[in-house]
Amino acid sequence: MLQFLPRSLTSLALIAALAAALALAAPAGAKTGTYTVSGKQIVVDQDKGIFKMAGGLIGDWTITSFTELAKTPLYKAKGTEHFSGCLDRARDGSCAGDPAGTLDFTFRYWARFKGDALAWGSCWHPVSGGTGAFKGADGVIVMVDTPTGGLDSVTHYVGTLTLKNGSARKSRSHARAAGPAAGTCGG
Repeated sequence: MLQFLPRSLTSLALIAALAAALALAAPAGAKTGTYTVSGKQIVVDQDKGIFKMAGGLIGDWTITSFTELAKTPLYKAKGTEHFSGCLDRARDGSCAGDPAGTLDFTFRYWARFKGDALAWGSCWHPVSGGTGAFKGADGVIVMVDTPTGGLDSVTHYVGTLTLKNGSARKSRSHARAAGPAAGTCGG
């Protein structure tokens, strides 16, 4: 119902550009593959911080810690998250033959409320660790909440992941955008 505010679009563009620049700054000579990922985050259990990821990432996303930092003039929070699943390189909706494992993230969340309703929200998720094919991974994912009424929203994500040790061999163009779905950035 409520659409992106112009200021949030500008912020998202700047954050996405920063994420792309950080991912491309991998050390020279390292065996790496950098992928652009995007898609949607779908709420499974909002109160428990459990979500599903669809698009460039397929799997389960869980908020493992959440600390409120401020309520006004902007709502601010930070925390940690855990992803278990795969990077869907071919965008075929399957993890077969794709890099899989777990990724850990830290996050920062910012939002503005109008009364009891969400006006906008956005968060930044740098990779802090990984296992399996994601061991040694680096990158950043940015999420944006578009309000749909009250505290409900649609959450979209975009970012880059750099996988090391030859675990990612195809071009980053194999993980492209997906459409919107329900979710909430950072809780």
